[in-house]
Amino acid sequence: MEPTLHLKQGLTLLEKVLKFYPLVREGESAEVSLTQQDWLVLLDFVHNPAAAELTPENVENLTGSVEERTISMDVDGCAISVVVGM
Repeated sequence: MEPTLHLKQGLTLLEKVLKFYPLVREGESAEVSLTQQDWLVLLDFVHNPAAAELTPENVENLTGSVEERTISMDVDGCAISVVVGM
């Protein structure tokens, strides 16, 4: 199945988070901020069942919560929180 444009955009945002988190990592955690629009696209990616086959292997426990306004994942021993902040 060919991923939709929305899935591709979500994957691109996930890849950007994975490239950026080492710059803001503090010990075993990191917090990355996205614009509200980008955060919503990434949240849609997280909740899309088709995204599982597109998610990089090193990403574990990828979850998102609208109520808490955060997306969480574990990558190589680091707990990453993606928040709305810009």
